[in-house]
Amino acid sequence: MSGDTRMENLHIQPVFASAIHDAAQFLQEQTRSEVGSHRMEERLRWLLLANPFADPGCPLGFCIRDASGVMRGLLLSFPSRWIAGEQKLMALASGGFFVEPQARSIGFFLFKKHLRPKGYSFFFSTTCNTNSAPLWQVAGACAVPNSDSEYILPFRLHTLLPALLAGRTASRTARAVAHGLGRCGNQIMRLAEGRSTGITAEPCRDWEKLSHLFHRNRTSPLMTADRSPEFLEWRYGRASDPFPSGVYLFRDTRGYEGWFSLGMGMRGREGQISGAVLLDAVWPGEKIGFTEILPEIIRLVAGKCDLLSIRPRPGITLRGCSRWVIRRRFEPPTGFAIGPNGHSRTIAEALDLCPADGDGALPTSFSPSPQAANVMSGIVADEPVGTATLPCAGAKPC
Repeated sequence: MSGDTRMENLHIQPVFASAIHDAAQFLQEQTRSEVGSHRMEERLRWLLLANPFADPGCPLGFCIRDASGVMRGLLLSFPSRWIAGEQKLMALASGGFFVEPQARSIGFFLFKKHLRPKGYSFFFSTTCNTNSAPLWQVAGACAVPNSDSEYILPFRLHTLLPALLAGRTASRTARAVAHGLGRCGNQIMRLAEGRSTGITAEPCRDWEKLSHLFHRNRTSPLMTADRSPEFLEWRYGRASDPFPSGVYLFRDTRGYEGWFSLGMGMRGREGQISGAVLLDAVWPGEKIGFTEILPEIIRLVAGKCDLLSIRPRPGITLRGCSRWVIRRRFEPPTGFAIGPNGHSRTIAEALDLCPADGDGALPTSFSPSPQAANVMSGIVADEPVGTATLPCAGAKPC
């Protein structure tokens, strides 16, 4: 680095609790988030310090600072506990990766620092994009299956169709026509609604019961995040998300039980689409099919938002549903994992990721600022995860 004055003036430093204020301000500047730097700082304290698996003696990530101490790059991280069979493993999740253009030359070294801490079975991210995915691949990471798509269930076409034209050379008349066609489409979709399957749901904050249902119904061959009572209370009882989320306990007429969690956020190029997302779901797969649970999820969110987003997972498929369902493709995949000793592919293929895992635990409406156009990022994408337009190239009916 001695031949580059800019790199000589940039230094990688560990991030501890005392630097959270600086980190929040840096993220606020890079994302132009509407939540404000104070709210951002609250979220980081929740994610990094209140996390039940946090180690007080370990860094919260690494940052790049210039000679005057100003932050020019940031990669946050936090521990996550997973279960593989009867074994419990610790993993380190990427919690946001931003590097300003003048610091890009040192950005890869920042990323390599993230992969060096000892004591973790693997490292992963759930919101990779065209900027960050190549870094994971160069480091030897593999894409997590099912992280390259999402199911979209539209509810209000009169909002969604005009949103497709936002930012394009569409006339006011074209948008008005799209609005009118959307209202007609709404009526058609209501006629196609499936009937209730007899499953009913209610809000639940009994973390012990929810954790018990998880352990009773989890698929042992897969690695899943440990939904312990303390994790569930942290994630859903004390979450600092900018949008509400909640857990619902459901049961069918035979008495079989499970639960799902929902979050809300804004999507679209201009943040004009309100979207619900299925954050997590636990159910007795041998007794209840996911399509039996879906009508109750739709009932809870259809009147409150424009669409519902569901990520494919083992046991979750929407093929054969009566509603119009779009499968949106991501390129590259959003989930990557890397393990020691060349076992990255084995680990990635065994992961059962859901949106509540990793940095996907933070539904956001972030959008990159012009000065951060070349940023390498694990949260902000070319089209940010959770804020992309609907549908996009590659979307097709199931």
